[in-house]
Amino acid sequence: MIDRLSLGETAYFYHINTRLPDNFIKNLFITVSKRKSGPYAARVINAPYTISGKDISYSLCIFKYKGKPNFLEGEGNEEEIKYAYLLLLQYSNMLVINKKNISGFNSLLKNHISDVDYTTISRLFLNNNSTFEKISMLNMDINNNSIRKRNIEANDLQNSFSPIYSSKYIVNNMRIKENDNRISLAFNTSKINRLGKKVTIFDYFKWAVEIVDKVEAFELAESYLDNFSTPISTKSILGSLEPTSVLFLFNDLIDDIDNGLIEDTVYNFEGKEKKINLQKFLIKLDTFCKIEQDKINTKTYKIENLIDKNLKLKINKSSIIVNSKKLKNIIIKYQSKHITLLEYINKNQTFIVAFSEVEYVYSNKKLFKDSKLLENLDSFLEVLVPYDSLKKITSEKGNNYPTSSVSFDKQSLFFFIENTLALDVDYLFCDDLGNEFADFISIKNLQKICYYHAKYGESTLSASDFQIVIGQALKNIGNMNMSPSNLERKITRWHKNIPKTNIALKRVGDSVTAGGASLLKTLNSPSSIKEIFIVVNFLSKSQLENGLKNLKEGKSCPHQVVQILWLLSSFISTCKELGIIARITCLP
Repeated sequence: MIDRLSLGETAYFYHINTRLPDNFIKNLFITVSKRKSGPYAARVINAPYTISGKDISYSLCIFKYKGKPNFLEGEGNEEEIKYAYLLLLQYSNMLVINKKNISGFNSLLKNHISDVDYTTISRLFLNNNSTFEKISMLNMDINNNSIRKRNIEANDLQNSFSPIYSSKYIVNNMRIKENDNRISLAFNTSKINRLGKKVTIFDYFKWAVEIVDKVEAFELAESYLDNFSTPISTKSILGSLEPTSVLFLFNDLIDDIDNGLIEDTVYNFEGKEKKINLQKFLIKLDTFCKIEQDKINTKTYKIENLIDKNLKLKINKSSIIVNSKKLKNIIIKYQSKHITLLEYINKNQTFIVAFSEVEYVYSNKKLFKDSKLLENLDSFLEVLVPYDSLKKITSEKGNNYPTSSVSFDKQSLFFFIENTLALDVDYLFCDDLGNEFADFISIKNLQKICYYHAKYGESTLSASDFQIVIGQALKNIGNMNMSPSNLERKITRWHKNIPKTNIALKRVGDSVTAGGASLLKTLNSPSSIKEIFIVVNFLSKSQLENGLKNLKEGKSCPHQVVQILWLLSSFISTCKELGIIARITCLP
């Protein structure tokens, strides 16, 4: 049967501390094949083989097992027969693993193996002939309204994708073209896959040996990937960082649900199982959560959430894990394995941790640094436009208007927008009536469109208020390309007044119809300027400037400053990527 094996050139590559002995591999095979039906179809343990004068040893087990068809529910005798295999190849100081329908054995190997360094595997195949075809990225910004993941694809991304502001993205997966080969790389699992036809097991050995030689001979050189977030030695710095927040990421688990890979999910309490809706459960946890330090254990942190009041984050020497009795009782039943939700989270590291040291985040057992974040402070501050008149603001839109009112309260942000920011526009519409794209929209000279988002607050440095208005702006940023049907609905509304007043929603311009036509024409013009104004009165530029200066110099600064910096970075970089000008009003 071994001679009949046809394998894709794909594998997980690990460094090994010592070679795996026969007895260890025998026990490993017994563990992974507990569900086998009948004898092994093939079993080889540490068989020697020589390729071009290089000695390797390989171990292989193939077995069949019975399982319930995943398209059937309820009780029944139906079974289908499947095959599984595990192939281990030991060469030099590395272990190469290829498998199918095998899971749950990494915990048995964890004391014997270590991952190939992120920098090594990400740059292993890069040379003058390499082109980047596809990159999958994770955002370091854990704000609820930020884009969490991005996939970009082109014939040659180095020529097609500008890496400006890419330092806030962690590259997880990549596909490159090297000469005539296409190679897919998963950095978090040390998986390498050369796309193409399948090969015999002996040709597979030759390919695996070539990759190991390449890993062990790797030398670091400058690369396009240097523009992205930089991996940092976790052991050397993790213990000195102070976590502030965590974002759980369940995209892959939700994909497993959608693809029918999960047969059932139950909550186990004192031996009794109760079915639960995993997707609804995850929605409550799939969000940004604040962290506060445990008063007893300084390396344990309480996670604020709606699921479990005892959900905690624990910092180990070189990794971070989550603890929760409740999540430990939730059992996810795949066809080939059962795993608790807590195990799933910790094994797959489905979370990102942010720290008070703002340029660092923890993801997938590694620390990453946005090396350009603090370098961009001056450009962040440039978007802040101070106004003395904001000191007199007492509300967002005013209160208790009599029915005869035709204008906004002079001490409101709405009046400030209309009479200061939008003073010389051709059209100005108030869109603040539910399902709004912005609080105000202005058009000028068929060349410029501006969306205004307002938020009143009483503090001079409020991260929570700032997060709300930034989130609103990011959520509506796609509406800067308004469809004709959406515009039609807007025009119908803009003919009206604000309820129970005589304040017209059309604040400036000859007619709503002409204004709508002007808006659509300007939106469709390739040379038009698009601008977003965040209009707030609770942000002091001088206070923020001082806080950021302390941050840059390594001095202590309020947590609000760190949070505001992340929000600024997220908002500005998103606007830059979309060709939108960002402006933020603030106090001096």
